[in-house]
Amino acid sequence: MQDDQEQKQRKGQYFHFEPFVYDIDAALEIIRTEPRPDRLQEIDVVVWARSLGLDKSREEILQGSSIPLLIGEVDEQYARTQVDLSVPLIFADLSQEGEEPGYMLIDGTHRLRRASIEGVAKLPVFLLDRVEALRIRDVKFYR
Repeated sequence: MQDDQEQKQRKGQYFHFEPFVYDIDAALEIIRTEPRPDRLQEIDVVVWARSLGLDKSREEILQGSSIPLLIGEVDEQYARTQVDLSVPLIFADLSQEGEEPGYMLIDGTHRLRRASIEGVAKLPVFLLDRVEALRIRDVKFYR
């Protein structure tokens, strides 16, 4: 019962990739209720951290040499002290129908940053396919 209460009190988590907003809580619900053998995978931390600019030093990040469109703000203190590397990241297939799958990190930026800092080679990830990604996506136009 306490888990239900905590979940109701917790603010929702979202990944913004304008004009799209991906509901992380809905993604976690899909992962929990619709298990698939291929859903849990591993990623190479060096490759993904480099591709998102999360392999940079703290100074390089503060100077803006990351890709803020993709990763947003990185709370260095939070990444170094509060994230749990055993919790899988979430990647969603953002491809269009008929295209090859194209995955984007939608949850776990701080875990990926910490893994990069600590020299962790691999991290677990949950994959959402294109249909699942569409289910958790909303379109928001900002003015």
